[in-house]
Amino acid sequence: MRKWGFRHRGGDARKTPPINNRIMTMTDAVQGEKYRIVRIDGGYRLNSRLCAMGFIPGEIFYVSGASRGGPLCVVVKGTKFAIGRGMAERIQIREI
Repeated sequence: MRKWGFRHRGGDARKTPPINNRIMTMTDAVQGEKYRIVRIDGGYRLNSRLCAMGFIPGEIFYVSGASRGGPLCVVVKGTKFAIGRGMAERIQIREI
């Protein structure tokens, strides 16, 4: 299963998710909770940019800060990034 150069990491991506683990966008994430990236619904440029920053399907992250209409501060692999709302709406996540 190859799409946009991402490699499948195994695990829960191919299993059916539990009922309480619904898929949502990154803008719905609550500060301090841990989430797993399920997929990215963007074009080639967005996917390659996020992949270069470490946002790949199967990766675990948490939101360290967010304002009402501004960017999200997200921590992935110990590195903090500021992601705009437009990018965050295209990233689908699941709570761990």
